[in-house]
This record gives sequence, structure tokens and C-alpha cells, in this order.
Amino acid sequence: MSSSLARKASGNGKSQPGLIKRALRFLTHPPHKQVDNSLAHIRDGLGIGEVNNTVKSSTTATSTFHEATEINVVPSESIARMLFYAPDMDGQADSGEVVWIWAPAEAPGRPPRERAMVVIGRNRSSILGLLVSCNPEHRGEESWIDIGAGGWDPRGRQSWVRLDRVLEVSELGIRRQGAVIPKGRFDRVANRLRSDFGWV
Repeated sequence: MSSSLARKASGNGKSQPGLIKRALRFLTHPPHKQVDNSLAHIRDGLGIGEVNNTVKSSTTATSTFHEATEINVVPSESIARMLFYAPDMDGQADSGEVVWIWAPAEAPGRPPRERAMVVIGRNRSSILGLLVSCNPEHRGEESWIDIGAGGWDPRGRQSWVRLDRVLEVSELGIRRQGAVIPKGRFDRVANRLRSDFGWV
């Protein structure tokens, strides 16, 4: 240890072992390493350790693990009802709004994926929605309808909505961020539900 550090470590001839220990700790464990170690310790304590399979939402990417949203999937004709366009960014999610859910991954052992869905109605405490996908394989499939690109996909890709299955999820199981499907596109979805699945 240098003589200047030794002089700072002792004042008026009195030993200050605490200062010496802190100085040694600083030299052997740089501050950024201490911060990284502290954050890792906090993540471990909260049970939110980092994972490699990150999920990108429309605004941010997150590395925390989420449990899958509890989803009840029903045939569209079995839950037919009146359908109207009424997105409202205040209060509860309404028809025409796009929200996100944590859907189970297709492959076993993989973490849930965040997926968008168009809200088309609601029950007492649950939301009814149609799954949104950017997979071009749905082009031309009878049970899917093209809704173009929108704020639900950060890459601006063309999207499709599945018509023959309705997702029923709890209001607590969704994430909202103010995305809305334009009325003209919603009306195209609504017209298909009315003509093919008995909605009103």
C-alpha cells in the first residue's frame, strides 16, 4: 500500500481499519462489479433470474419469466353475441382495442410468448378476443383474415386474425398499451364473424 494511502487511512495517529478494508474492497471489486452482483442477488431473491429466451413486446424487451395467462379457447359460433366497435382507453378493455396475453409456447419446455389479441367483447369478469399473428402462412387460410399492419407489431408486419376460435381471458391477465385496430378493419372482422359464425 502506498504511503499516501496509509496516511489517509490513519488520522491523528489513530488506526482506521474500516477505511483500509473499504479501500481494499474497492481495489479488488470495482463498483460496476459490485452493482452487477447486487442486482443478481436481488433477482435471485425475487425469483426473477435472467433467461435467454427474451420476449419482445411492441415497446420493450423483457428478460423476466412470466407465467402463461389462463386462457379458455372456445369455438366462435358457441359464444356468438352482439358485436360493436367501442375502443376506450379509460377503464376496462373494450371491443376494438388490441391487448397482450402470455400464451403457452408451442414447444414444450419453452417460456410463454407474449401475443396480441383483438378484443371483440366481454363477459362479467373476462375479455373475449381473437388471436393476432404475423405468420405469413395464414395468408389465404379460410379461418384467418388479413388486418394489415398496426401498432400491435413493432416491426410493422402484415397481420392476420383467427376467426374460428375465441380466447376468453381474465382482465387481470392482459397487458394494455393503448393500441387500437382501425374501425374499417374491425368491421371486416365483425362482418366475417356475423356471416360465418352467427354473431350479431
